[in-house]
Amino acid sequence: MQVFDIYVIRLSLDLWCDQTIYQSFCRCFLLVLKSSTRNPVPLIPASQSLERSLLKIHVHSLKSLIRTDSNTVLSGATFMNRFISFMTHHSQLFVAAVALVVLTSGFIGMPFWDEDEPRFAAIAQTMVETGNWTVPLFNGELAVDKPVLMHWCMAACFSVFGMNEIAARLPAALAALLTSLALLRLGTRCFSTATGIVAALAYLGCLLVAIEAHAATPDSILVALSTWATLLLVEPFLPDKRHQHRTKQPVQVNNSSSVSMWHAGLAGSLLGLGVLCKGPIGYIGPLVVVMGWVWLVQCLSTEKEQPGVGRLKEQVLSTLRHVFSEGIPAAFRTIQQTRLLTVTAAAILVAAPWYVSVGVQTDWEWTKGFFFVHNVGRFVAPMERHSGGLLFHPLTMLVGFYPWSCFLPLAIFGTTRQLWKTWRQGQSPDIENLHAPALSLLLLWMSVWVGGFSLAATKLPNYIMPAYPAAALLVAALAMEAVKRSAWLYPRWMGIGVGGIAFGGIATSVTILVGSFYGLTGSEPAAIIGLIPVAGAFWLVWRSRQRPAYAVTTMVFLGLLYSSLAVGPAAAWISRANTLPALIREAHAHAGGHARIGAYSQITPNLVYYAKGLVQRWAHDSDRAEKAAAFLLTGPDAVLVIPENQFNELSSFLPETAGVVGRARPLFKNQDFLLVGTMKESAPAVTKRTASVRSMKK
Repeated sequence: MQVFDIYVIRLSLDLWCDQTIYQSFCRCFLLVLKSSTRNPVPLIPASQSLERSLLKIHVHSLKSLIRTDSNTVLSGATFMNRFISFMTHHSQLFVAAVALVVLTSGFIGMPFWDEDEPRFAAIAQTMVETGNWTVPLFNGELAVDKPVLMHWCMAACFSVFGMNEIAARLPAALAALLTSLALLRLGTRCFSTATGIVAALAYLGCLLVAIEAHAATPDSILVALSTWATLLLVEPFLPDKRHQHRTKQPVQVNNSSSVSMWHAGLAGSLLGLGVLCKGPIGYIGPLVVVMGWVWLVQCLSTEKEQPGVGRLKEQVLSTLRHVFSEGIPAAFRTIQQTRLLTVTAAAILVAAPWYVSVGVQTDWEWTKGFFFVHNVGRFVAPMERHSGGLLFHPLTMLVGFYPWSCFLPLAIFGTTRQLWKTWRQGQSPDIENLHAPALSLLLLWMSVWVGGFSLAATKLPNYIMPAYPAAALLVAALAMEAVKRSAWLYPRWMGIGVGGIAFGGIATSVTILVGSFYGLTGSEPAAIIGLIPVAGAFWLVWRSRQRPAYAVTTMVFLGLLYSSLAVGPAAAWISRANTLPALIREAHAHAGGHARIGAYSQITPNLVYYAKGLVQRWAHDSDRAEKAAAFLLTGPDAVLVIPENQFNELSSFLPETAGVVGRARPLFKNQDFLLVGTMKESAPAVTKRTASVRSMKK
């Protein structure tokens, strides 16, 4: 019989977190070894209480039970032991495998959602069709809202996999995978392998991350670029917990280290790609985090340790005097050790060629529109009615980071309190066993992105997505600290968090049901997804309240399951209300293959993308109806899309062969959109000019 180390088996069974099962298993396991070996193998007991209890057990009363269940118990322990060993030694492969399963759950060919997805996809589609990969064009007009990196990624996928929704959304999914691997690396270095795994899976299990990872938008790409750039630049200054485990030496901040030339060039290139993805914020955001944190470490690392017995006012003044006296020298050391000039030069070399090229080819119209309208303009004034107060982003993060957001306020509070105690004790940031350097980095990371965009006038929930990796690692550190202590740090707060999970599930179901009355027709079955967090909350209360490791495992599984179903089956049900793409496909079928689309008044990005060509549009003047009617006379493949309430002003100009050939109500519209085209000969004449008949023969 194979002999296992009882300590290893205890670690394996701690994942199950059931003390009763564990104690019963240990007793049975020791008895199996005792009865099946002639020379008993000395074992280290799991606890003294277990050893004393074993002495009181009569072996002959359990022989039948041992003979029956010994093979099952040992095989289960072997499996758990090997599984944990695999996760520890192949953590990157494990996280990548889980990420691939989660990220592929939503790739089921759902149509694009207006407005952003089809707009960006249409620009990439034009690049492939025209061969001009420099100037972004939307329906023949200059598109100045975003730079070119995302369009390049989509166009490349279109060239390989064809023009479809899956190819357009693939870059965002791959970016989410890269972000999870960056979190694994950072968490393993600063805390432990388990913390890195939990952080990576917590990030993938967030609601907004799951949505953006399955969307043809640039936010997931920016998060991956900014996370890896930040990681490469702060790594030399962070204590390496792996080194501590190998050498058994205290963790120290490497405040005299510097970024290697290779890492500086690579990080600068990533920042340059970030500028190509969403503009200057791709360079400014990560560098503010890195430079601010390294400068703070440089300042405080030279402060003399003082006993924490002085008054708070005196300690604050002492720290401020030290920061002011050391601030300028620390700033120069920060610039030198982070190789800021090298990083900036690499970023310029990557981003500048395209910015110059697009400026020259558009007579600098794109440059002026992007920087002055979509950067400065968005910051100083709300654009497209996207406004909010200073608390907009913190509050929306509670929704976007769900279900882990239920514990994010606790993680922020606990981390701040821990750093406060460290400072009050008069110790430098390299205090042993407190993870102060990494925790301070994560807090600053979140503060820069959330605080910076809170000052901007235009606000959207996805603007602060680069803060989500720091939030994921913060809650993972809190969770694994509880596992390490086998007790929750703040039990009452944990109860509030579990209640928040249940409330979020109820809110999910209510939102979908209410939305079904305001445009999401047919999406009612998707409301069942809200039962998953509710069930998870009850499971946490019933089984995991006194078992932190069990609770963390449950939370990881709950987040991944909820997000996967939200962007998979639930989104598929909701997408039934997205009828405009099907209406345009109906227009192509009516034209016998490919229709030439005209928009009478409203033109949406979905209309442009699925038209597979330029959409004709007319200015709002007195001749618009005549021009639209003349468009229908250009051929049987000409089809006009018109809102129902404007059909009457067009009907008197329609030729005798034209009429309504289809209709659909687009998402969140209060009226139908009609397809007007050449009628088939078999169609009844009475229906050709009326919009009141919903089902018509073709």
